[in-house]
Amino acid sequence: MVIDGNCVRETHDLKEEPLVLKNIIVSKGLKQLIIPIREIFYFFHENKNVFAVTSDNEVYFCELGLSVIEKEMCSGFFRINRQIIINHRAIKSFSYIENNKIALNVWYGEGRNMIVGKNKVASFKKWIMFDCSCASAEPIEMPQQQVRNTLLRKVHST
Repeated sequence: MVIDGNCVRETHDLKEEPLVLKNIIVSKGLKQLIIPIREIFYFFHENKNVFAVTSDNEVYFCELGLSVIEKEMCSGFFRINRQIIINHRAIKSFSYIENNKIALNVWYGEGRNMIVGKNKVASFKKWIMFDCSCASAEPIEMPQQQVRNTLLRKVHST
């Protein structure tokens, strides 16, 4: 087991791909909700809080910080700047602007800083063309070993 800030992660002796977040717990008022990751268009940081915007334009409070989300998220998400982590499904189009930056046209992104900084442009273009795979509309199937390990953790934690 590894303790990393506020996160506790299981480690495995077997060489396998790390577990990827499938759902995230968010808040709306007093309710705690479980939202599938594939429904989140982007996360943004504002006034020392992190929020998630979903594909139906709902905004939820998220207790996790952007750095934790960035580490645990699948390749379908990309941190475009210090304030925003975006799902490739949220991007309608993009255009080049001054100083070799990219401005994103994003679903429900009005009023947000949807700018990819010039130091991230090359990795953004590579990501959008090759790497953004797991946040598709269809859920990803977990390999059998991951399913087994997840179930074992649930059994041992109760």
